[in-house]
Amino acid sequence: EGDDRTMDRLRTYWREGAGVKNWTDSQMKSEAWSAAFISYVMKKSGAGSDWKYSPSHSTYIVDSIKNRKQNNSNPFKGYRPEEVKLEIGDLVGRARQSGVSYDTLGNYKSHTDIVVKINNGYADTIGGNVGDTVKITRVPLTPDGKVDLKRSDYFVVIKSYK
Repeated sequence: EGDDRTMDRLRTYWREGAGVKNWTDSQMKSEAWSAAFISYVMKKSGAGSDWKYSPSHSTYIVDSIKNRKQNNSNPFKGYRPEEVKLEIGDLVGRARQSGVSYDTLGNYKSHTDIVVKINNGYADTIGGNVGDTVKITRVPLTPDGKVDLKRSDYFVVIKSYK
């Protein structure tokens, strides 16, 4: 992050993922790019117009929870972690500020990662801007394959039914 060799990639995440077209390199270097990365991956994976592309994780977290609560036709649904077994392709979200829960509306600081592997009681997730890079994080699971809330602080699992 911030290295001139990586700026083309970050510009692509911001422009194609989050829809930010007019930021300077200085602005891109100073803002967290994790949601732009997730939005870019979702766009490239075929999420289409059903996904809320955004520079803020809370935008698509809140939208996916709304989709689930309204039981509408949008294929992206947000669940409480204790409700669903984690699967490859799911997103897991956690707050980056106090006072945020599954029922919090509006804009808040948060982070999501994409589940890429499940093995031996853990889910490996990939996320952007984790230690200033794209990185794998391990999420502990319960014996029945749900996020272990005793050993993690996630509050949402986003599933795709697309």
